[in-house]
Amino acid sequence: MKKLMLYILLIFMCYSCIKDPEFNSLSMDLTFDFGDEILSAEKENAKVILSNLQKSYSTTDYTNQEGKIYFSNIEPGFYSVQLTHSFENESGNTVNANGLQSYKVFSSVQDTIEVSLSATNSLVIKEYYYSGSITPAGNSYSADQYVEIYNNSSSLQYVDGMSIIEHESYGIEPNYWDWMEDTIVVRAIFTIPGEGTDYPLQPGASIVIARDAFDHKSDPLGNPLCPVDLAHADFEFFIYSASGNDIDGAYSPNMIEDLFTFRGSDYVFHTRGGSAIALAKIPGNDAERKDYIANHLTLKNQVSSTRYYGKIPIEWVIDAIEAVFDEAHAVYKRLPIELDAGYTFNPEGTKTGLCLRRKVKTIVDGRVVYQDTNNSCEDFIKGTEPKPWIYE
Repeated sequence: MKKLMLYILLIFMCYSCIKDPEFNSLSMDLTFDFGDEILSAEKENAKVILSNLQKSYSTTDYTNQEGKIYFSNIEPGFYSVQLTHSFENESGNTVNANGLQSYKVFSSVQDTIEVSLSATNSLVIKEYYYSGSITPAGNSYSADQYVEIYNNSSSLQYVDGMSIIEHESYGIEPNYWDWMEDTIVVRAIFTIPGEGTDYPLQPGASIVIARDAFDHKSDPLGNPLCPVDLAHADFEFFIYSASGNDIDGAYSPNMIEDLFTFRGSDYVFHTRGGSAIALAKIPGNDAERKDYIANHLTLKNQVSSTRYYGKIPIEWVIDAIEAVFDEAHAVYKRLPIELDAGYTFNPEGTKTGLCLRRKVKTIVDGRVVYQDTNNSCEDFIKGTEPKPWIYE
């Protein structure tokens, strides 16, 4: 009996010496650098989201007057930290503040994150539909893709000469162009035609730029399960080729093809969300724009590559959206935080007939004003029904 009691005592003593794994013992002590001109009151209550990129969960908290925040009880792993904030400065203008940083957290972190400040845009990307749909036979159908641009301001805007640009990378590996400051490297540039005042856009109205401008729901060449009728799209990504495979919509002016590095018989956005796009205004007329592009090309591999990409200064970008495959691919961010401090994706995946739509912020005298913080995590509804030309 004494031996049994001794054995029990030894087991208890050994068990008490074994420490529980410290899975939740780490912390992150972060300071957000807003710059010297930002007041303490403007730094306070900025929303900060700490996201675990492996397990797809997040924690939200808010900064103090010093722009600081502290997260405790963090388990080891890969994280992103995103700050998004809007405030009115002393001049009464709305300022967007955004910050983003990724971390490998295997010990406690103390760091300072630079905050990017920007103004609200007049023109914004209202909807981005890239997932495509599925046919009755179970096949993939993506000819119904489109981008919708909305006049979010209270004044008339002209869309002549505005370009849709697409980042070179699909976001499946680290951004090769990280070293290139203040510049986006792009695989495609398509520009709205016009001499400057040919295409006015009223406040609270939008234009739709379709991959193929026809009624995808009822046309024999379309898909009866498609969610959109694009027969009267405002513009179209038409690709001229000898094969004539791309459909040229009867009612929609064609975008000007300024650059298409991987040129084929049609222009296609990645249906999983790998195409990060932006709306930009390259200065000058058609000839000057084309001349700039031709003289600012770059190779990805200077030794063996034969494919040229365009270089666009970020100051020419009006609005952007970082679309990624899923949460795990957010670590391969491409667009600088000045343009999009976050990212978004369609959680339902490809062939679902769902889009990314900007959230409504308010309604002013019947005119919808969409949220625009330059952070796609905050600004867009994920995986929702496409509603081109409908403002709600």
